[in-house]
Amino acid sequence: MKRSRIIELLARKMAGEATPYELEELKVLIDSYPDSVYYEEVLKQIWLNNEENETAIPDADRIYQCHRLRFYNELTTPVPEESILFLHQYKKLSIAVLTLCLIFFAGLFYLHSHEQDNFNTQLIAGKGVRKKMKLPDGTLVWLNSDSKLAYHSDINKKKVRIVHLTGEAFFDVAHHESQPFVVRTDKIAIKVLGTAFNVKAYPVDQKSVATLLRGSIELSVNERPQQKIILNPSEKFVLQDGQQGVLKMDAQDITLMIEHIVPIHIGGNEYIEEVSWKNNTLVFHNESFADLKPRLERWFNIKIYLGSSRAKSYRFTGVFKNENIKEALTAMQLIKPFTFNLSTHDVTIY
Repeated sequence: MKRSRIIELLARKMAGEATPYELEELKVLIDSYPDSVYYEEVLKQIWLNNEENETAIPDADRIYQCHRLRFYNELTTPVPEESILFLHQYKKLSIAVLTLCLIFFAGLFYLHSHEQDNFNTQLIAGKGVRKKMKLPDGTLVWLNSDSKLAYHSDINKKKVRIVHLTGEAFFDVAHHESQPFVVRTDKIAIKVLGTAFNVKAYPVDQKSVATLLRGSIELSVNERPQQKIILNPSEKFVLQDGQQGVLKMDAQDITLMIEHIVPIHIGGNEYIEEVSWKNNTLVFHNESFADLKPRLERWFNIKIYLGSSRAKSYRFTGVFKNENIKEALTAMQLIKPFTFNLSTHDVTIY
């Protein structure tokens, strides 16, 4: 609409028919649309063509586009030198950041690979199996069922004796003043010199638990290595996700609890539930069937299906030492009413 008006006014100007008001309007339009200055050139060509061939019909649009192509470089707004410099610097900065990221992740990969390489020995206790062993540095380790312990065969020559645990183990660490012993799991790390403690860190469990019987240990959560927690004898450390507890570090969904170990009495005997397994004794106190299920599965190497929601809430206290799964379930039936169907590696509770 504006372009048509500009052409009309230019034509009237060239024909000498434009009024002062129209000339002022033309000036305003050209100031608002700088490209329109070339319309005058177009109209001059049309004017000349008409003089050479008065019968020809001029194509204003075609001539205008040809004109734009001819003066393309002049019409194209050049990029300011400052912008080019900024883009160049931005590109260099991006390359530098990308390089740093690559170096960072390559470093993490190297450290991870290097650490894994340091563990050239792995001990595994399958479901239903418990093992006791002595490491090259003299440390005694009891490995609970469905657990793995990785370490280097030259651990006794290392400046820091490091092992990695998946599952549950009890450590009676040989004291070497200048060689700290470190137990790492996927969630926590425990540093000691010479002491006896239990670590439970199954990947499927919500809780990671460290129970100290003798000496002292220094704990840290992998996500917050700068925060250290000292545990004294007969204390238990619990890391639990998404639960309220005695000690909460911040507003995130990690809760740390420190509790005292409380021995329990069953059938006239005293047990420390957290470490009784190393004596081939499964002790449980006021536990629901749902919470007890993974312990029974690991202990008896069997898969349990709780088909009854009522049975899931049943609570049990008891001790199993030499029983098989059938004998254990039969004994539990004396406490709560339920039925079970047992096959080779599966049991369904009704």
